[in-house]
Amino acid sequence: MKFDYVIVGGGTAGCVLASRLSEDASVRVAVVEAGPRYRGLPIHVPAAVGDLYAKGQYHWGYQSAAEPGAKNKKLPYKLGRILGGSSAINGMVWVRGNPGDYNGWAASGCEGWCYDDVEPIFRRIECFESGHGNEMGQGGPIPVMSGCPEKQVLNSAFMQSGAEAGFPFNPNYNSKNQHGFCALQRNTHNGRRGDVYQGYLKPVLKRPNLTIISDACVERILIKNKQARGIEYRHKDHLKQLEVTREVLLTAGSLATPQILELSGIGDPDVLQSNGIELKHNLPGVGKNLHTHPTISCSYDCLKPVSIYSDTGYPGRWIAGLQWLLRRSGPAATNHFEAGAFLKTDPALDQPDIEITFLPLAMDNLTQHRKGHGFQFFIELIGCKSRGSTHIQSTDIRQQPCFKFNFLQHDQDLIAYQKSIEIVRKLVSQPAFHEYRGTEIAPGTTVQSEVEMTQWLRDTVTLSHHLVGSCRMGSPGHIDTVVDPQLKLIGIENLRVADASVMPRVVSGNTHAAVIMIAEKAGDMIRARHQ
Repeated sequence: MKFDYVIVGGGTAGCVLASRLSEDASVRVAVVEAGPRYRGLPIHVPAAVGDLYAKGQYHWGYQSAAEPGAKNKKLPYKLGRILGGSSAINGMVWVRGNPGDYNGWAASGCEGWCYDDVEPIFRRIECFESGHGNEMGQGGPIPVMSGCPEKQVLNSAFMQSGAEAGFPFNPNYNSKNQHGFCALQRNTHNGRRGDVYQGYLKPVLKRPNLTIISDACVERILIKNKQARGIEYRHKDHLKQLEVTREVLLTAGSLATPQILELSGIGDPDVLQSNGIELKHNLPGVGKNLHTHPTISCSYDCLKPVSIYSDTGYPGRWIAGLQWLLRRSGPAATNHFEAGAFLKTDPALDQPDIEITFLPLAMDNLTQHRKGHGFQFFIELIGCKSRGSTHIQSTDIRQQPCFKFNFLQHDQDLIAYQKSIEIVRKLVSQPAFHEYRGTEIAPGTTVQSEVEMTQWLRDTVTLSHHLVGSCRMGSPGHIDTVVDPQLKLIGIENLRVADASVMPRVVSGNTHAAVIMIAEKAGDMIRARHQ
């Protein structure tokens, strides 16, 4: 079977590229996705995000290697296993990133990726429902809404506490100024999740030049004479091949993309040799520079029954579900991540280094809430300095790679987190929280000194699903560069990477928007080349 373009991975970036490239009726496009097509009801319900992570039906259950800076914990990572990828299971928070992120990319050798270059692409993506004049896109395929419902008093208390503590309010953190307290922008519309499958892929599924092969695992890229000629994949225990006449496009994500490259003989010679794989192309940067946002949670008991706890049990859960089914309204129609802040732990910083997401509920972990009313501050270190890696440990694509992030291995990360705990305690001590503030559950009042904070941080630091960097974009002369600013793989023709793995440095916030932007920009460059 021959195609002009073969897209490896039908996740967030893959769906975008499939839609954009198949606009040209003269080309044939194939998408090969390891997950299923099936999309159950929980995907559409914003409040069901915890259920999506708790159940294994829609995600790949990765587990990291022992994290030496986090008490050697092996942390779970749940990445989308379905057509639409992590866009179908994520927390639905829309963050473009700080303009300084993209200007930093450009300064590091990624010509054409400064904020002024990518900002028009974000506008093309967005369908913003209200406000902010012309700062946000209005007619794109991804719905974006904003607003902090006044009826949720804990959200209001959080926002008021920021003002009382002297922090600014930011009406639009997706403008050129990210700093301050804000109503979070979310990918929901009329009480339903808005993702890339709904926005990009579903409207074009009947195009005759678009072929989607689901439940098919790509095992390697076929390389001959330093050119990508196609792919080999397994479908229903049968090994098959697709031939490509123009380009193979890797969009499998920050773990699977470098894994496929290494299984294809592209990467660090030492890694390939230790796994018995013939070297096709020496590219030592593959699998390096892996990083994500470390996350901690500070939680409190609530003295009044004003959290969303009553909606998480029965009969409240049934009532919320019925409201959603009948009217797409009520507690199930929101992800409850409605209020947040982007702050600096050091006033001398050029841009925020922590993102706080407030939740009017206290959680034990990502998927289980505590009994009783409470509230919680998720703190992501968006300015993290620590870096890790991911590499294969077998010639079998079904065996997960060995990866770790080296959380809290950089002293600056520890210092920033210690200061972030102080910021949260300052917020909770404000008059806005006086009638609601109960016992500090975590870290707890016994954690006060620098030593105690460091120990607690190492004990409790956990994941965010913002994995990036393992196929770094940069100038071709840099030793760790994997793709050039056109996203072409260094040294191999007809092969590009267009997913989160190309980010040289993670953006300051949730990565969903940035991945869509990367795929859109990739589509522009691919079409320009072949026109």
